[in-house]
Amino acid sequence: MTLALEWKKMRRTGFFPAFLAGGLLTAAVPVVNMTVRSENFVNLPKSPGAILMDANWQVMSMLLSFLLIIGACIMYHTEFADNAMQRMDTLPVQPKNLFLGKCIVLAVLALGALMLGGAALLFCGWKWFLADGTFAAEILKSMGFSLVMFLPLLVFMAAVSSICRNMWIALGIGTIGLFMTSILQNAEGILAYLPFMMPFKVYPALKEAQIMKCIMISCGETAGLGLLEMIYIKIRGNFT
Repeated sequence: MTLALEWKKMRRTGFFPAFLAGGLLTAAVPVVNMTVRSENFVNLPKSPGAILMDANWQVMSMLLSFLLIIGACIMYHTEFADNAMQRMDTLPVQPKNLFLGKCIVLAVLALGALMLGGAALLFCGWKWFLADGTFAAEILKSMGFSLVMFLPLLVFMAAVSSICRNMWIALGIGTIGLFMTSILQNAEGILAYLPFMMPFKVYPALKEAQIMKCIMISCGETAGLGLLEMIYIKIRGNFT
């Protein structure tokens, strides 16, 4: 019921067309890059998947991260506008289910945007590298891995947006965190696994042990941030 309610509310706000536009913009990055600079990449001694991900993923992940940040802010802005959140408290919907519903909607939209990006990478591989089925499998694994890497950022921004009634505060926190990644891109240790840093992990550039480590850390961060949000919702409920 909560998920269907979230879906219906978002359909009325132009949220889905905005996400589609953002996904198409992200998908355009590798196509434009290869169209303009294909001679810089086609003869590199790497697999097509590694070449395309190394050349394009930093920009693509930046755009998708910003899309999720804006999406989370807008989702909760519609709740706080005109005291809609207070009216939601009168309905038989638990606040934690409201939060989970929003996270699921964001995850589904992130998956859709990644599918568009993956399709663009597949097109580039087949047009400029004459890639085979191995390349397709590598890109599909990369997109699945990236979806897991986006989850901590998704949950973090949904939690921040649920706390900040003013959308611009949440958006400012997200934007500052995102642009801090340019400073921390060569960071090591715990800084390399902050929620804002996780989406920039490039699957073909990682060894199997590193991939499993990133997946476990991402799942742990997602669960931990979700738990903190549940605690916040419980505390907030005791004072309302």
